[in-house]
Amino acid sequence: MKYTNVHNLPLEIIRAVSNDSYTKGRSTISVTGLLQPPRIRILREECADQISVDISSEVWKLLGTSVHAILEKANEASNDTITEVRNYALINGWTISGQTDSISIKEKTLKDYKVTSSWSVMSAKNEGKIEWEQQLNCYDWLHRQNDSKNIINSLEIITINRDWSKNQMLRSGDDYPKAPVSVIPIRKWSDEEQKKFINDRVKLHQDAEAEFLVNGELPLCTDAEIWKRSDSFRVMKKGRKSAVRVLDSQELADSYIKEHKEKDKLTVEFLKGEPIRCKDYCDVNNFCSQYKQSEEKK
Repeated sequence: MKYTNVHNLPLEIIRAVSNDSYTKGRSTISVTGLLQPPRIRILREECADQISVDISSEVWKLLGTSVHAILEKANEASNDTITEVRNYALINGWTISGQTDSISIKEKTLKDYKVTSSWSVMSAKNEGKIEWEQQLNCYDWLHRQNDSKNIINSLEIITINRDWSKNQMLRSGDDYPKAPVSVIPIRKWSDEEQKKFINDRVKLHQDAEAEFLVNGELPLCTDAEIWKRSDSFRVMKKGRKSAVRVLDSQELADSYIKEHKEKDKLTVEFLKGEPIRCKDYCDVNNFCSQYKQSEEKK
């Protein structure tokens, strides 16, 4: 990976970001890779030397790395806690690995630390974050393959809410985090659910690699994987910049205008849903034919 420094950040920041020590160990694929869309994971591996990322977009990782290091250090003196253990297991010829942040032996709880936004915490509590649930259940399964003595009964995410504000908390409703740290329980799947999910993900990635090796083709990312927004129909009023209403279909927009007292001043604008991940959060979009084709259709 190549780094740019568009905002001329200090040398210390550049060195720290560049010194990323993450490794998947001796595994074929890590849990992180397993949960990625096969298209993105394979493109990252194939184009690793060509990927260019600006230093500024990686700065938050420094905070995450620092928090993990501090919490790991705090747990070192505890006989009740297992920290930062990378577990391995063989599935369909592939070695899978995952590194657990912390396991409380007394509480029988597997924990994962995340530095994230208050909005993410609210979203996780109200709607759930399936990627967090998948991640921790994969870690739980891997732990069980390597340590049958220390049984896990529960899973949880501990978040450091990097943008938490007391003033915002006082102004907001009950959904806003009450403190800069949140604890989010994660649903623990059955053994059968965990194993089936991991097997299915391994097969998905193995099939994608086989297709790529034989035909040079990669499976398309799904709408859910690219965080695609739905198409929308904006009811616009002459002289106003923002939409009066945003609706899901032309029919609903037409019906709204028909019933509106100022219908002669209203029009409908179609807004095609964009792939948010591709556009703003994918470091291989420059090498992705799916993204390029979607841009050409605009």
